[in-house]
Amino acid sequence: MNVVNLISDKLKESINKFGTASLVLPGGSSPIKIFKDLSQIELAWSKVQITLVDDRLVDPQNENSNQKLLSEYFFINKAKNANFFPLSEDLIFNKKFKSPFDVTLIGMGEDGHFASLFPGMIGDKEGYSIDANHKIFKTSPQGNPFLPRITMNLSLIMSSELIILLVKGKAKQNILELAKNDETYPIHYLLKNKHKNFIIEKINE
Repeated sequence: MNVVNLISDKLKESINKFGTASLVLPGGSSPIKIFKDLSQIELAWSKVQITLVDDRLVDPQNENSNQKLLSEYFFINKAKNANFFPLSEDLIFNKKFKSPFDVTLIGMGEDGHFASLFPGMIGDKEGYSIDANHKIFKTSPQGNPFLPRITMNLSLIMSSELIILLVKGKAKQNILELAKNDETYPIHYLLKNKHKNFIIEKINE
């Protein structure tokens, strides 16, 4: 099934059942087409809650902000009425934000990182252990651009009802294959825990 339809069907199902739905989105270039396509879907967007799986700790209007990316490519067309909750450390305690999340969409970097969980953080059980308490936490400067970040941890991501991993381009698809058996790649820890509703969407460049 088309990923956009899969996401919208899951959101509609949750709205019909609970009166609200939650969608967690990534930054980066990989999901931009999906953002645009989702924004055209007929949906009760005013009943959909949106947050980010991670962000850079910069001003929301900064070009490196994932929040700015969403404002440009997702909160447009029919999706402009969706409810945005900025990612913050206390979001998981906000009873207004629906959890477990209905859909979490994530990307992957060429170093195998996802969200803002990078290779240099692999020893951090709080970030990478499936048994850790659900947490959103700030990091020291990481990645490219080399900036401090805020991110969901693995256990919180894994609590989602549906996880969709976007892997764009042959280089990243090769890394994904290597990571299945290589603990030095962050994505290994997502793959090995075998989420019950986990989809890998490979996108050609």
